Amino acid sequence: MENPIFALLGAAGFVAPRHIEAIYSVGGELCCACDKSDSVGVLDRRFPDCQFFLSETELDNYIKERKKLKAPDIDYLSVCTPNYLHFSHIAFGLSLGMNVICEKPLVLTSNELFRLQELEKQYGKGVFCILQLRLHPQIQKLKTRVEDLFAGDKERPKLLVSLNYVTSRGPWYKKSWKFDESKSGGIASNIGIHFFDMLIRLFGYPTSFSIKENDPERLEGTLDCPLAQIEFCLSIRQKDLPLEVRSSDQRSWRQMMIDGEPFDFTNGFTDLHTKSYEEILAGRGFGLQEALPAVSLCESIRRTK
Repeated sequence: MENPIFALLGAAGFVAPRHIEAIYSVGGELCCACDKSDSVGVLDRRFPDCQFFLSETELDNYIKERKKLKAPDIDYLSVCTPNYLHFSHIAFGLSLGMNVICEKPLVLTSNELFRLQELEKQYGKGVFCILQLRLHPQIQKLKTRVEDLFAGDKERPKLLVSLNYVTSRGPWYKKSWKFDESKSGGIASNIGIHFFDMLIRLFGYPTSFSIKENDPERLEGTLDCPLAQIEFCLSIRQKDLPLEVRSSDQRSWRQMMIDGEPFDFTNGFTDLHTKSYEEILAGRGFGLQEALPAVSLCESIRRTK
């Protein structure tokens, strides 16, 4: 698709600049954006003529007015709003005749995802999720390596994998919707969903799991997957950062070990949103069915206290 036209819901948030840059990089036009906050100067960097609205009602009226004036159709709605609003905002986009690209987590429950499948059929448009770790070059190489290991030895014992991800958050976080499990899905969905999606893709959907610790700041447990036994720890506590990381003033740390060997995928994140948009426009985007396993697993973990 040449010069696709986009609308954006959630222009003032943390992740919106990555979507704006991706839209620009694929040759798209961002014709309108909406956010209840007016701190959206980031729009001027790439799309200074983008129309801006403070409410969905205004955005809805603008899109319908474009249709009346027979302006070019808006091809995609990009959704970068808080997690608990994703379902209603995706439905909003579909109902107005747009395909929808939504930031993670796509939705918080399997039931919401199944309802979106019905809306796709009803409106004849598609929903795509940003699952950018699937496009990380090192992850893709690792997937091939794992497949080769087990293709050559059907009796091979499971891999022993550990994944640690700490991204420390300050006091503001506890005042944010992100700390409210009913709105964010908790640490599993808000912090971990990319990593759970990656682990499922690499090692298969877990046949069972156990949770050692599950509180708003830290999630620790195990996954028993077809190809690996996995220990994981997700945390927003600064004290969970290794001492050498804290000493270097870094705020985040990620580490994955496979059979005792470190696997480094620290670099290569910067352009993955653009790559995701390129894949969607080429007809290879990740849809509802691809998003379901991680949504389902995070939902199950969230219910395990």
